[in-house]
Amino acid sequence: MPHMLRSTTPLRTTTRPSKSSPDSRPPEYRRTPEADGVESELGPLRRQVSSIIDAILSDTKPEEAQVREKLRWHVANNPGQPEKALLSHLLSVSVEQAAG
Repeated sequence: MPHMLRSTTPLRTTTRPSKSSPDSRPPEYRRTPEADGVESELGPLRRQVSSIIDAILSDTKPEEAQVREKLRWHVANNPGQPEKALLSHLLSVSVEQAAG
């Protein structure tokens, strides 16, 4: 009969965080409480920017069709970040005006 080894050290009973847990990420990718505060502060700004974008896109003036199409492109390329989309759009328009 085989000899069984016995250990005198207790087993560790700590659990690892699940993969969906924020603590399972490396420290440099974990969200800090400060970052969560910034996200909540962006809420009113995002709502305001979203309403500006909606107002521009709901306009039906034919002469503004190109502007609406460019704004749609910026919104599509910045999903979930309407403030970044609007800023990118405004920057591109100002560059075009400066060049033209």
